[in-house]
Amino acid sequence: LNLVFALHLVMELPPFHVEKWFDKYEFSAPYLMCCSDCETVAIKEVLALEAGAQEKLLDLALNYSETWGATPLREAIAGTYKTIKAEQVLVHAGAEEAIFTFAMAMPAEAHVIVMTPAYQSLYAIAESRGLEVS
Repeated sequence: LNLVFALHLVMELPPFHVEKWFDKYEFSAPYLMCCSDCETVAIKEVLALEAGAQEKLLDLALNYSETWGATPLREAIAGTYKTIKAEQVLVHAGAEEAIFTFAMAMPAEAHVIVMTPAYQSLYAIAESRGLEVS
């Protein structure tokens, strides 16, 4: 990704409709049948899934990791594939970062094909770059 290019690019994004909807209803509706995130779970429940997990968490240093993601995490991700090496893995904090990164890295003549319905930014960021989207 050419960061100089990214910094000089002016993006006109349409209103993000699903976020506006969630802003209004996510914490007030009695039932949500449209969430894309996982069910709420307490950290205590997650830590109970692995022996010694609480001690590991308490020993975890809160600092920046390597730019591409922590090596042990990249190795674990690569280990779930037959042909991928850790050096080929780029860790993102969430889908939005990955969508933006890949949309910004595409050449100007790229044609993006998006299955719908889809998360709005999946096509809106590419469209804002002037890429052909279908």
